Amino acid sequence: MRLVASLTLAFGCLLAALLVTPLTATAAAKPKVDSRERAIVRAINHQRAKHGLAALRTSRRLARAADFHSWEMLDADYFAHESRDGGPFDQRVRRYANHRSVGETLAMVGGCGRGSARRVVRMWMNSSGHRAVLLSSAYRKVGIGKRAGNLGGNRACVVTADFGSRK
Repeated sequence: MRLVASLTLAFGCLLAALLVTPLTATAAAKPKVDSRERAIVRAINHQRAKHGLAALRTSRRLARAADFHSWEMLDADYFAHESRDGGPFDQRVRRYANHRSVGETLAMVGGCGRGSARRVVRMWMNSSGHRAVLLSSAYRKVGIGKRAGNLGGNRACVVTADFGSRK
């Protein structure tokens, strides 16, 4: 009888844990940086090298901030630098990574497939505001968060790039 009670209790705890954490796990437990995210970093660094700037290093903390924002935008069906609650992007980024200066670029393309990294960086380079962030000598680190889903009723690939300076 004790064994049955122990197993029932253990199963109940496991079930409760699964029911309580699905949204948090979805947002926070994304797998390692994928090949398309690495391609975006390479494309950014290629542009920086063309302009005589040092390459950016990837940051896990900035990547978590970027990934959370991409997930959040898809989940809440909006596209903006502000967080879902209306808070500014720099507050959100600094919850993950403490940098003196932070920057952010966003992109939305039809798909996350082949060629999407070059397309995203090309879009950023063709926008003066985004270009200024990519080519800022103040930034030393970058984190990329790329998520596919539905946005505004259409299939979309949402990319957030969060940048940080030295501490």
